[in-house]
This record gives sequence, structure tokens and C-alpha cells, in this order.
Amino acid sequence: MLSGKSFIAGIWQGDATNGVFNAFSPSQNCALETPFFNATELMVADAINQAQRAFIEYRQTTREQKSAFLNCIADEIEKLGDKLLETTHQETNLPMMRLQGERGRTVNQLRFFASELGKENNVLYRLREFDQAEPDRAPLPKPQLELDYLPMGVVAVFGASNFPYAFSTAGGDTASALAAGCPVVMKSHTAHPGTSELITRAIEAAIKKCNMPKGVFSMIQAKHYEISHQLVAHPFVKAVGFTGSLNVAKKLIETINQRTEAIPFYGELGSVNPQFVLSASIDDAQTGLGHALVQSMLMGNGQFCTSPGVWLIHNREAHLIDEIIESIEASKSDTLLTPAIVSSYKSAIEARLKLNNVSLLAKGLEVESFHATPHVFKTESRNIS
Repeated sequence: MLSGKSFIAGIWQGDATNGVFNAFSPSQNCALETPFFNATELMVADAINQAQRAFIEYRQTTREQKSAFLNCIADEIEKLGDKLLETTHQETNLPMMRLQGERGRTVNQLRFFASELGKENNVLYRLREFDQAEPDRAPLPKPQLELDYLPMGVVAVFGASNFPYAFSTAGGDTASALAAGCPVVMKSHTAHPGTSELITRAIEAAIKKCNMPKGVFSMIQAKHYEISHQLVAHPFVKAVGFTGSLNVAKKLIETINQRTEAIPFYGELGSVNPQFVLSASIDDAQTGLGHALVQSMLMGNGQFCTSPGVWLIHNREAHLIDEIIESIEASKSDTLLTPAIVSSYKSAIEARLKLNNVSLLAKGLEVESFHATPHVFKTESRNIS
């Protein structure tokens, strides 16, 4: 059973004092039953303070201890079995095969860092550089210089909506931070809070089995945006890992820029990906390229980082454009990860319908009103200012 609570340095905490939110079922278009409790500012401060205390101990653990910890997290995630997949599918409506693959990717990420730490010539060791002393150098002797690796401190990690495993609770940002000796305070994504709780339970089990300091990992459940700014503004937080929209990233960076101490912000942000379709490639492909382009655009219902958003095509390629129209019109509407994403998508469609020199080329079949329906618009380069 899901508790709906946050995990603060080994303790599950939360009640309705600061309000609640619910996960959402995209396929059923309704809120799910389990309430999740918004963490308070005091809880977030406690998580960061406990992480800072844990840092003193965790940074001194051996490579072998950190390697065993990461492998144990991977083991515990696998033990969650179908319960994890079913919960995530309910919260995201992502296909089961996709979720199985992403779970494997996440486990492999953890095991990769564990493997590197287990090597004598590991990736961290290769960062070290030594410059031998030259005591007889004239006119002044040269001291021995050493460039070494040091953990930075507490890392704040934000979960991604479209990758509930690989870029969320125990994803690459968390795995790399723990491998480097840095505790993590993780802000879960409200699109899949149940998934975050289950993965956190796997991490909790690994912390206990490996005798790691309790503050080495905390997970915050909250829909209040000020919590995110509290995280990146705290002086004990020394780096931020974020996967999400450009607009949210800009706001977080504004907060970071107000800090006395500058810290790195590692962001993978939303964008509109262009594809240049050259006439030579069309000649080589003959037929089928238009269908392939549409399949690429609609992969994951357009919710992959690499999904193309703009095609640049020579206007002579009528056959290619016909293929695109045919493929779009045969495509059915489907769910997106959250109602907010659907609303934003539909607003963008309406805005494009009102643009001068832009025309609707094709649209897909709407199955449900709460779905997102594929659209393709057309304009010419001479109309773009």
C-alpha cells in the first residue's frame, strides 16, 4: 500500500496539514485514489540538514562500499517486480514494454557506476593528475602538484515527467551523485508520485542493508512550487540535476543566481527539435520516408526528448508531403502524461491555427476529447520572420 508520504532521512513523514494532491490516470481521465501529502518547508529543511550531516560520513566510504550500495539499489528495484510496472502504467499510461525497457536501463545505470567504482582503474581514479616536484629547479623549486576528485556535497535532483525511472528517483542524476559520494535530496514529479514512493522504498532497503547513513537519500512529495526554490536556494545544496521544461528551469536558475555561492545546474530541457530533410535523402529513400518521419514524431506520443518538432523540406517534394498527410490522418489521438501537458498542447494548436501564413496540413483522428490529436502545420521559409 502506498503511504503518500515523503521519505526524510530514514523516516516516512507527511499528513494533510500542508494540503494533499493525487496522481492522475491519463487513460481513465480521473484522479487516482491515494492522496499524497505536500511536504512542509520544515520537512525539506530537515532533509537537507540531514543530508549535510550524512555527507561527512558518506564521502569517506570506500569505493567498494559505494559500489555495493548502488548494486543493492538495483537489486531492490528488480525485487519490486510487476507492482512497480503496474503503478507506473496507471500513473502515466506509458506502454508496459516501454516501462520494462526503461526499468532495465535504470538498473543498468546503477550497475554501470557500481562497476566503475569496483575497478582499480576506475573513472574517478582517472580524474587524478600528479605533477612531480622538482626541488632543484631554478630559479625556484617546483612543489608537487596534485589534481584530485572531491565530492561536492548535497545534490538536489528533480524527477522528470516523461522518464519515471531513468531520469527520476533512482535515475542517472541520483546514481552519479551517489557514486561520487554526494547525498541526494530528490523532489519527485507529481505525475508519478506512487512510482517515486516505490523506488524510494527500494533505496530505503539498500540503505539499511549496506549500513549507509540515513540522510544519504531523501525524497520529497510536493505540488507546491516554492519547495523547488527552497531546495536550490539552500546553502548546503551544492549542485542541481533537473530534467524538465525550459520555463521552469529558467525560474530555478533565477533563484540560484540569487545565492551567495554559485552552484552548477545540470539541466536537460525541453526544446523544439528540427530535422533537415535533404532532397538526396528523399531520392535514396524513394518511398516510406514520410511515414518514418511521422512515426518518429509520434514515438511516445511525442514525449521523447528527441521527437522532431519541425521538418525543413524542399517544397518540390510533393510525394513526401503526401506521405506525411496520409500517415498523420491515419494516426489516432492518445493520452499525454498529465492534464496540464494536454492543456498546453491544445493551447499551442489553437495558437497556430490563428497564425498568418501558417495552414493546417493534416490532423489525426480524435478518439477521446481528453486525448491529444496529432497535427501538422505548413508554412514557407519566406513567411518566417
